[in-house]
Amino acid sequence: MMFDPREMPVYDGVVLKVISAPELARNLDPILQALEESGTTLIIKHHDQPAALLVRFDAYVAMLATMDYSGWERWIEEVRAAFPTSVFSPPRRPKSVVPAFIDPEDIGYAPQHGQVGTAAGRRRLAEELGAMGIQLEEQQLGSVYSLVMSLAERKRVLYAEDLKLAVDEALGRATPGRYALKEVQVHSQSGLSSSAEVSIIDDGNSTTGTASGNGTLDAVFRAIQSVTGVEAELEDFSLAAATQGSDALGEAVVTLSQGSHVVIGRAMALDVIEAAANAYVNALNWLVRPGQEVGARSATA
Repeated sequence: MMFDPREMPVYDGVVLKVISAPELARNLDPILQALEESGTTLIIKHHDQPAALLVRFDAYVAMLATMDYSGWERWIEEVRAAFPTSVFSPPRRPKSVVPAFIDPEDIGYAPQHGQVGTAAGRRRLAEELGAMGIQLEEQQLGSVYSLVMSLAERKRVLYAEDLKLAVDEALGRATPGRYALKEVQVHSQSGLSSSAEVSIIDDGNSTTGTASGNGTLDAVFRAIQSVTGVEAELEDFSLAAATQGSDALGEAVVTLSQGSHVVIGRAMALDVIEAAANAYVNALNWLVRPGQEVGARSATA
């Protein structure tokens, strides 16, 4: 069956044409050609109801450019006339299930009242996470709640993104790994090389090492290498604000390689140096397994 644009229904006084979805599927090329030549608006109907709209792009852009509101209103009335039994209403914006921000006091952080963590606050956190589609076991919730309390101590308000990242970070910390960052200290002065001191927990034992570098992060990464004895190439590093506000969480991503073995470590913290150090350590945990022998260390216990 060949398509003939003259056979499309035309409504009195309307520059609108209507065809069915099967007609569109069978005759797409000639329909597009007819649309290009005629400049009319074409509505695709499905089960006698409007389903899609085809309009020449230049005509659409022209209407937007001229802000022809009266033209839009006339067009809408023509559509209503073409489909008198349809119900036309503007789309409703869905109501957010998570508030724009969360008062730390709502989840149990109210040191002015002697409260730093409550059963009610923990339940509220579970509800907030549940509204985001995050379901946690009781033990997992405990780890997340501890981290959220730590964030609440340093942030005026918490955003949904803070809670999501807290889940990722807390569950990441709960994942068994050989290394864990205990402490990091840095010293940087304009015109001088930076230095860093890090303490790393290696299979339960704490070891401290120092290093200098061309910048704070270079010093931190060198210090971690000094402590762990793990030599790896830093392939990539990125740092971005993961949440809103001047007290935003920083999310660090570190990519390391040993030969053809490439791993990625992620971490977030309010302090960007801490985030970067944790990301580096998390990447090392993908390179070195518990009990695995590594190179000699040059750190001080």
